[in-house]
Amino acid sequence: MIKLIIKWFLFAFVIVGTCYLPGITVEGFQYAMLIAAILTIINVFIKPVLKLIAFPINLLTLGAFNLVINFGIIYAISYFIPQYHITNWVSGFIASVIIAISFGIIKKI
Repeated sequence: MIKLIIKWFLFAFVIVGTCYLPGITVEGFQYAMLIAAILTIINVFIKPVLKLIAFPINLLTLGAFNLVINFGIIYAISYFIPQYHITNWVSGFIASVIIAISFGIIKKI
């Protein structure tokens, strides 16, 4: 249980860290914790279904379409949580790459 809480805090710190990119803001650490929880749930339950549906496109692009899926998930979260803003598409794309890599690393811990 402690390990899960530590991973949750680490993931929230990564989300706060992406706010140093221009055009991305989160209004507090408690909202970063909420975003981390929602992203974890989406990455565990919804993202595998999206990857299965997008398998033909992903096969043609040699896996690069996963970046589009990650960006879509991050942008959708910023749409539904008003305390998390993404106003710059490039920064949002870079943040989605950083979040995806860090999620993979944190998941292995």
